[in-house]
Parts: sequence; structure tokens; C-alpha cells
Amino acid sequence: MRLRFFKKIPTTGINLFQKLILVFLIAITPVFIVSALINRSGEAAISGEITNSLKSNAHFYLNTFELEMERLIRMKQKYILDSSVQNLMRYHTIYSDSDIIYAKQDIERRLQQFKDSSLFVHKIKLMLTDLETTIHNDLIEQQVEEADIEELQGLYLSRKHIASNQGELIMGEHYPKKEMQEGTPKIWLEIILSKTNMERSLREVATYNGGEALIVDREGKWLLGSLPQEGMNNEELLRLLQLGKAEEDASGIGRFMIDGSAYVFAYESSSLLGATLVAYVPENSFLGPIKWYKRIYFILAATSLLVIIFFSTWIYSLIHKPMIRLTGAFRRLEKGVFNTLLESDRKDEFNYLYQQFNKMSGRLEGLINDVYEHELRLNRAELKQLQAQINPHFLYNIFFLLNRIIQLDDIENAKRLTKYLGQFFRFITRNKEDEALLKEEMSHIEAYIGIQSLRFGSKLAVQIDLLPAAAEQLIVPRLILQPIVENAFEYGLEDHHEQGILHIWFELAEEELLIHIEDNGIGLTEATVESLQQLLLSQGRDIETTGILNIHRRVQLKFGQAYGLTIGRSKDGGLHVMLRLPIHSS
Repeated sequence: MRLRFFKKIPTTGINLFQKLILVFLIAITPVFIVSALINRSGEAAISGEITNSLKSNAHFYLNTFELEMERLIRMKQKYILDSSVQNLMRYHTIYSDSDIIYAKQDIERRLQQFKDSSLFVHKIKLMLTDLETTIHNDLIEQQVEEADIEELQGLYLSRKHIASNQGELIMGEHYPKKEMQEGTPKIWLEIILSKTNMERSLREVATYNGGEALIVDREGKWLLGSLPQEGMNNEELLRLLQLGKAEEDASGIGRFMIDGSAYVFAYESSSLLGATLVAYVPENSFLGPIKWYKRIYFILAATSLLVIIFFSTWIYSLIHKPMIRLTGAFRRLEKGVFNTLLESDRKDEFNYLYQQFNKMSGRLEGLINDVYEHELRLNRAELKQLQAQINPHFLYNIFFLLNRIIQLDDIENAKRLTKYLGQFFRFITRNKEDEALLKEEMSHIEAYIGIQSLRFGSKLAVQIDLLPAAAEQLIVPRLILQPIVENAFEYGLEDHHEQGILHIWFELAEEELLIHIEDNGIGLTEATVESLQQLLLSQGRDIETTGILNIHRRVQLKFGQAYGLTIGRSKDGGLHVMLRLPIHSS
């Protein structure tokens, strides 16, 4: 069954069913809005807490990392100026072999102590160029690698504290300094940093599930930590994070996308290291529960809509559908269909209303039938009265006219007059018939006008148009045209000082026939026209009904309120009466 939830019910505004649906929607809309606001507020709060935490952790770790780097810088400067190293370089030429070996072992021991003092140190090399010796923290070599010296020279020229060498991070120091103008450096110290330990400590920055941290050189030369995507290089990371334009001490938060996955990150730059620490975490790792709440919200919304649809269907069946049946029955009753009966097997208020409607419909049909029969009898009585009522003045004039014609021996006109009189009296004396064909009405009018034409002679000009063939068989109440024409002669044409004009013409328009009867009678005032119009609008039964009002009522009784007479002024100044009839009568 197709449910028409918003089927039109005749009301002056929104019907009851639509109001109930509207109330449902108004009641549930604030719940949806508040839920959405809570969800968005929670998402924003969690995002803010996560990013602030990342930023705080990044700041704390970077400070710790810089402190450790500063300690290493101080220690490497201290160790390269250590008395053991300086004495060995100055006096190795006068040292005995055993003294040289003892000095080298002492330096090796001190380097091991240096290495053990920091988790960030992996290896330490001390290169003595004059001795062609490289002292490690765990061994001594009688050679110096030129590649290591060149790398340390490049680090010195870059004025950075950390450089990348064959995948390793190194720190360096040399003596004497160029600024001291004591010749070329004779002592080189190289510290190889422990990337494993440094990256292990970085993991403590992003403590959330899936979070990572890294330190990247601002030029992309080296990196500590894990990249967000496998195969990504340092330059791509800098472009993704847009850190290349950051100031030395810049810090902040941001967001980037990789293959449709969103990440939130916090960063802080170090002027000491020339690098930036970045802590990032996938949004799903902390917004996953929020997104689940979003799904719950949409499930709630869908469930609410289903509940609304269910209750709407239930209300439609319980209230709206019976209301449609009841209003439809009233509309049919309004159109005159009185055999409408409403049946219901329910034991609710609508069952009572249906029963009362059926009783009311039956009583109303009986009352209307009584009124109709009374109206019909009354109009029949009026018709009989009209048929019996022959204007004595008209009869006097006709007999005087016939006498004058006979005295003049005008046999042809006498024949015509007696023929018209016969047709006239034969039509109006049919007491058993209440209706007639429209063409018979027109024949009766032609006979009546023929009599009047013989009476008025040249003082009367009559034009009767041809009745349309489609209207000839139209059944109409009898004597609906003669009183109109008779009224035109009696009040408009009889005392006319010049030639009287009578014009009868027809008009077919949208399944209707319009009969126009116009004259150029004199003495018609606007007050008279208005009085006749008000007479047609009157519904009282206590006024004279033997004239045009009788015609108007009988036509409406047969064809309905849309038909009947309309009165106005003709184009020649007389009276214009228009009779509206349906072209197809039942």
C-alpha cells in the first residue's frame, strides 16, 4: 500500500498529521544538534590536548637533548686540551718507547671514560698526525685515515656541531685552532654518536599509539628517528612539513597527509644543532574513539528517523487515514452524493464519528429531498399560475387588432394572426408538461413576437438569430423565454417614441449556451437595473415570482446555482437579459 503522508486535506493551514510530524522533527532536531556539537567539541578538545602534549614533550626532549650535546661539546674541548694529550704531542720526541705506550694507553682509558659518560656516544677517535697514530676508546692504531681528517675539516668549515659521514653522525674537534695561528691542526678528535640510543630516547617523546619522533637537519643532511613513510627521503619530509622556512627558534603544531592518512605533529627548532625535532602521531590513534562516537551519532540519527517513520506510519493509519476518509466523505456530501456510508471495524472515536456521519448523511438526504420536493411543487404551482395568467391588456389589444384587420378585409394578416394565436394558446395550455425542448420554446416566442409585430407594425424591428443546432434538443423548464420578451414589450417598447428594437441572439461558450435578449426600451434607470439584479440574488419566498425571478429559480433548480439569469443594460440603452444554460442537460 502506498502511503501518501501529505495528502491534501481541506484545511486553512497545516493539517493535523503534518503538525505531528513537524513536532517530531522539532523535538529531535535539538538532540541531533547538541550531539553534533558535543562530538565536535570533544574532537577539538582531544586534538588540542594531543598537540599540546606533543609540543610540550618536544620542547622538553629538545632541551634535554641540547643539554647533552652542550656537555659533549664541552667535554670534547676539554679532552683535546687534556694534559696527557698535550704532553704526548709536545714531548713524544724525548719520550722513551715505554713512556709513549703508557701515554697512549692513558689517553685510550680517558677516551673510554668519555664514551661511558654519555649514552649518545658510540665511539671516539683521537688522531695524532705527527705520530701517525689513531687512538680509539678501545684500541690504538698506528695510522691516520685522511678521509676522517677531511670529513672533520668539512664539519669545521660548516660551523656545525654535528655532521653525517657514511650514515653515521659525528662531532669533531681539532687543535690548535685556526684562530690561534699556531699552524695546521695536529690533533683531531672525532666522536661517533650512537644513533640507536638517540633514536631510542626519541621514542619517549611521542607516547601515543603509533606516534613517532625524529630530529632532522634543516638542510636535510642527516636525520634521527623514523620517517612517516617508507622510502621517503629527508628533503621530501622537509617539503611535507614545510620546515625549511622555519626560523631557528621556531616552534608550533601542524597537520600533514600521506596516502589519505592524516597526521598531527609538533615541532621545535634548535639553533645549537641546526636541526628541528618533530613529534607526530596519526589522527586515528586518538580520534578513533571520536570517530566511533560519530558513527554512533549517525546510527542514532538513522534510528531516530526510522522511529519517526514508524510513528508516522502508525499515526497515518491511526489518525490521518481515517481523517482522509471522513473529509473525503464530507466533500462528496458537499457535492450532493448522499449515499456515502463510512464503515469501520475499530472501536475508537473514529468509529463513533463514522456512525454519526452516516446518521447525519441520511437525515440530511431526507431533509434535502423534502426541500427539493417542496421547491419543485412550489415551482410547478408557479408555472401553473404563469400558464393560467394571461395579461388581459394583451388579450384586449389582440382582439381589437383582429377586429381592425377584419374591418380592413386584410385576410392574409388575419390568417397570420389567428395562426400565431393558435400556436400561442396551444403551448401555454399544456398543463401536464413541466419541461419542453428549447426549439419548442423558440417556436412559442416566434409566435408571440409575430402577434406583437402585427400589432406594432413598422414601429417594431425584430431580429431573431438562428438557434444553434447543438442546442435544439436541450430540455428546459417551460415558459422561460416568454416572460422576458413580454417584459421587454410591456416596459420598454410599447411606449417607445421611435422604432422599438428587439434582438435575440445566441452564444456557445465552453459547454454553455448563452441566450441574449436585448431591447432599446426607454425609461430604464440604473436604480431599476440594480433593483432587478438584487431581485435575482434574493432567496426569499415571500416576493413576487411570476416574472423573471420565477424563470431564474426554475433554471437553477434544474441545472444548479451556476446557471440562470443575468441582467444589465444593453448597448442600445435598454434592458439586456442573458440566460445561461448548460449545453448538455440531464
